[in-house]
Amino acid sequence: MNARILPPEEWPRLNGTEAEVLWPHMNPAESRVLVVENDEGQIVATWSLLRVVHAECLWCAPEYRGKFGVAKRLLRIMRETAAAWKVSAVFTGAASPHVEDLIRRFGGVPLPFKSFTLPIEQARRQKAMEGTECRA
Repeated sequence: MNARILPPEEWPRLNGTEAEVLWPHMNPAESRVLVVENDEGQIVATWSLLRVVHAECLWCAPEYRGKFGVAKRLLRIMRETAAAWKVSAVFTGAASPHVEDLIRRFGGVPLPFKSFTLPIEQARRQKAMEGTECRA
């Protein structure tokens, strides 16, 4: 078995994996596809890394909620700021139904998965994970 970064010209090999809907939209300069291949070169596991803009902690004072001018201004400056970073979309989250409704009204589309933060630990921890089974 071999683990490597799959070059963009090989990304079509991801068809048939969960990444098949994602890779056509990925920017090769801001993305890496990690694969494990068996001895015959067949991809047996993948994980895509993307550098993205993540907008978080959307909040509005209760007395200003429902006032479209506040949301409109906040959305405009967020879009201007993200566009200056040359991205076409941002990732965001909702911690309440009110915020979820606001994000949807802004044109947000829910993703079909739960989001997590995954700490990046030192390589010394890798030894402890050797032999861990892939159950994805």
